[in-house]
Amino acid sequence: MWLVIGLIPLVFMLVTSVKPAGIVNQVPPVWIFPVTFENFATVLAGGSGVSRGFGALLLNSAIVSIGATVLTVLLAVPAAYALSMRSFGPRKGIASWILSTYMFPPIVAVVPIFVFAGKLGLMDTYPVLIVPYAAFNLPIAIWILRSTIVQIPYEIQEAAMVDGAGQWVILRRVIWPLLAPSVATVAVLTIVLTWNEFLFALSLTRSAAKTAPVGLQEFTGMFGTDWGSITAGATLIVAPILVLTILLRRRMISGLTFGAVK
Repeated sequence: MWLVIGLIPLVFMLVTSVKPAGIVNQVPPVWIFPVTFENFATVLAGGSGVSRGFGALLLNSAIVSIGATVLTVLLAVPAAYALSMRSFGPRKGIASWILSTYMFPPIVAVVPIFVFAGKLGLMDTYPVLIVPYAAFNLPIAIWILRSTIVQIPYEIQEAAMVDGAGQWVILRRVIWPLLAPSVATVAVLTIVLTWNEFLFALSLTRSAAKTAPVGLQEFTGMFGTDWGSITAGATLIVAPILVLTILLRRRMISGLTFGAVK
């Protein structure tokens, strides 16, 4: 029942996106109509009042999301491994402090980042979004990966040490393969949060690096809202994340170390 209720907005969005322009705003809604993909064609091509075609905005979102995800994983994995080492005394305190920074409201960082980006000439570029997105996703990514590494039997690392492996070798050849499901979880979580982010993209971009969520607002003007275009754009935003989650669902829920130690 709750699944059906949760799918109602998604179904309504999809149905509205394929309605002809003349019946989109009718109340009560019309449920039997000739299906048309004109809204998708209009959104992807762009038009009057729209700065760029939605295809370019989706590409920008993909570049920023992938860049932020790669940077987050590359920084979070060694940080999580360091905070799980038994020889590192303050690991628990530092890990708790890192997690507490996740409660930091991103909105208070918009103005400082805006000022520094302007001075560095980074406005309306990919790095001005990738770096803050990675920074705000790092705390939860480090915590998830650290919790997973701590659950890996320490005997596996000790066996590698006996064979002469150093810390980087253990991380690369022992920890990393066992960490794959958690890395997939962190990657999907980072992509979802980055893909849907609106505030920073609105404040730090103009046209060249503008992302898809910001582009949706252009379909709402002083004379009303183009519901056909806005639902078509929203459908294009939801679809890649939905497909990605379906493809990686087994990685995300699979057991990490089941049977690793006999």
